Amino acid sequence: MSAVDVLLRGRARAEEQMIDECVITRPGEAVTDPDTGDVTPGSAATIYAGKCEVRTRDTIAANPEAGEHTFTVVSRVVKIPANRADVRDGDVVKLTKSALNAFTVGKEYRVEGFTPDTYETAAKLPVKEIL
Repeated sequence: MSAVDVLLRGRARAEEQMIDECVITRPGEAVTDPDTGDVTPGSAATIYAGKCEVRTRDTIAANPEAGEHTFTVVSRVVKIPANRADVRDGDVVKLTKSALNAFTVGKEYRVEGFTPDTYETAAKLPVKEIL
């Protein structure tokens, strides 16, 4: 069995676990009204809609401090099928459906630090929640 065969089987297996759905959009360029100076966001383009999986990747047990505030750092990743979308940093992931956790529906995340790999079984998008 070749490496490609193993990879394709792994991709099929990874996709079976993606029981949620999301839409990924790329924000458009901001537009400034020349008369009023008001800035409005440009139209967002949809670059992916379909299966996904949300995972907590790392939770840093040590609570960092900032001034008087102590907080826990949680790192999340959204997985989508490999080679389905040209995802870039700054793209926005919105969860639209969840088979097991209705509280995740409507959550939005910004992609930060995604780099595709040759042998990935899924595109693992590092994200930060948009509050």
